[in-house]
Amino acid sequence: MLRGALEMARRQRGALEIIAVDNASTDGSAEMVRRDFPDVRLVELPDNRGASGRNAGVAAAKGDLVVTLDNDVLFTTPDDVERVVTVFARHPRAAVVNFMIVGPDGHLSRRDWCHPRDPDRWAETEFTTSYVLEGASACRREAFLAAGGYWPPFFIGHEGLDLALRLINAGHDLVYTPEIRVRHLVEPSVRPSSRIYYTFTRNALWVTLRNHRPARAAASIVQDLALMGFCATRAGELRAYARGLRDGLSGARAALASRAPLSPDAYARLGIAYAHRPGVVGRVLRHLRERLI
Repeated sequence: MLRGALEMARRQRGALEIIAVDNASTDGSAEMVRRDFPDVRLVELPDNRGASGRNAGVAAAKGDLVVTLDNDVLFTTPDDVERVVTVFARHPRAAVVNFMIVGPDGHLSRRDWCHPRDPDRWAETEFTTSYVLEGASACRREAFLAAGGYWPPFFIGHEGLDLALRLINAGHDLVYTPEIRVRHLVEPSVRPSSRIYYTFTRNALWVTLRNHRPARAAASIVQDLALMGFCATRAGELRAYARGLRDGLSGARAALASRAPLSPDAYARLGIAYAHRPGVVGRVLRHLRERLI
């Protein structure tokens, strides 16, 4: 998958640098990059930092705009990077441009749809969103670094939501566009189901504590834990859910220490982004129908 991702990156038109961040892999990936892709800048990390490994790639980049793709996400045309530049020029306040993610069959990947709108109605429309698709987006490097990038304790899960709230609080816009489409070649065997119920429960608590004011935090925690509890019960993963709740509470102090509550203006802008958001019942039904959880 990494080889395919780098080959597609090489085919992009225009001037760009390609950076591969290695999260202390042990399967020969770094050696393959050095041997077969000498034009790719390899950033080797001493340990597996999960999602925050992307921070090292953005920090190492020289360009003002940085595309972050996971190794199982591929560009689909040679013009994708040039289209990124065009979309940013169209949205001068945007700190992030999120791409449309399609599956191996070329159709919209519903499991990767994280925006507060119904994909059946909005997938082909460009709009302002409230999320950062971590491994399928582009950012303004300066804004990303100023916001702190992805918070390392998350490891994986909800890091895009947390960064999105930080960027919105800093006055930036986040944009979704179908103009750039990337293909996600997800490998189910590397995503054990119990991890979802653990990390999503734990990290949802930390996102709320880091970003929301007390009243909003209480409402968000109740809603998130109820939804995850329902899904975990249905999947027979209550043990993973309980561990996530336990570790979320034990890490609450660190989350609160890094707290930056959203401003009234940020909440107003979130309200605009959420104007087309399906209700809780609608979101639960979508998860059940599409087996996202």
